[in-house]
Amino acid sequence: MLVSLNWLKEFVDIKMSPYDFGEALTMSGTKVETLTVVAENVANIFTGKITKIEPHPNADKLIVCTVDMGTDERVIVTAARNVFVGAIVPVAVDGAVLANGTKIGTNDFRGLLSYGMFCSIEELGMNTDLFSKEIMEGILILPENTPLGMDARELLWLDDVIIDVELTANRSDCQSIIGIAREASATLDLPMAGFTTYVATESA
Repeated sequence: MLVSLNWLKEFVDIKMSPYDFGEALTMSGTKVETLTVVAENVANIFTGKITKIEPHPNADKLIVCTVDMGTDERVIVTAARNVFVGAIVPVAVDGAVLANGTKIGTNDFRGLLSYGMFCSIEELGMNTDLFSKEIMEGILILPENTPLGMDARELLWLDDVIIDVELTANRSDCQSIIGIAREASATLDLPMAGFTTYVATESA
């Protein structure tokens, strides 16, 4: 079973490192097979809102976007066709690193400087199996109420650690996030947030 550590932390206040936590679970009888960071390399990617789109004067297949980053504006030149005015998108700024390790800087596209680039699901290092073909083929469009200037690692849980827990047939109680949270609570001797334990008593 695959478990999000960030989600698990909403139920149990786990402060130790992911690897120490995995070792503790394993020693308690809930075997952890692997620990995988969602997008370990990703850095300096923030949310921005496209406020203007213009054709590139020297390239038919490129468009020039003005992007509000919350604290400043920047120009991004792109060939993406699914972007539109008002869209909130992930923007890799100067010095950014994509999931595959590629570093992003300012580039000249046919005489116009692009101060970064828009990002797709794949470039962010997210699980491509979870998204439709239409979303995969373009830039990731974020919900319209997404705050501007927010770090994509925090927003999209790119710094999350996925825990692969091996469950035997007799551990159906652990086949949910709540079940694993109970295991974590018992292993670390910590309370579960938002839950009250009720003790059943027989009436006299």
